[in-house]
Amino acid sequence: MTPRVSIVTTVFDRIHCLKQCLRSVQRLEFRDFEHIVVSDAPSPEVVAQIAALCAQFGAQHLNLSERHNDWGHTPASVGLRASVGAYVCFLSDDNAYLPNHFAPLVAALDDDPDLGFVYSSCLYAGRKELRYCPPVGAGIDLGQPLFRRSVLRECLGDEIPCRGIFSWDWELIRILMDDHGVRWRHVDEATFIFRLQAYPQLCQALA
Repeated sequence: MTPRVSIVTTVFDRIHCLKQCLRSVQRLEFRDFEHIVVSDAPSPEVVAQIAALCAQFGAQHLNLSERHNDWGHTPASVGLRASVGAYVCFLSDDNAYLPNHFAPLVAALDDDPDLGFVYSSCLYAGRKELRYCPPVGAGIDLGQPLFRRSVLRECLGDEIPCRGIFSWDWELIRILMDDHGVRWRHVDEATFIFRLQAYPQLCQALA
């Protein structure tokens, strides 16, 4: 059966971070998803560790044939093209979800077929919360939105734009809104965690 949601995680060599990220995904209350982990051609030893973790947590592992080192752009693009869910999201290895992250986002997209993406609020690096509405540069992280997969295909041709740009994640969101008029909604619940290591109590729960 095709999963409703595809989660794409990018990683290079942060094994401990990835393990906690995978644990957070396994604790999600919403269970109809696939998890695709794409590694950016680390050493064979690290590839083996990532593959073992993915097998342990039931995630699919893809490893790039050569290192790109482009702020996760190429691994995210590869993961996007491999995804099959009706909705897709991007979760870097050092970030995490709280258990109730997906239910309200999926419900919003199910209820309104004209929405292109829905995003949560964010616990940001132990310093603040991101609750910006509408989305703004430096005020939303790529891990917050859940995108309608068909919108990324129709608007972007399954190719994430702005290769080589540090802020490609914001540019992706901006292009969808400004260039394609994609509709969105904000669910003001802080269920996405940016830089999990900045939240020791949450890290301990995922140890």
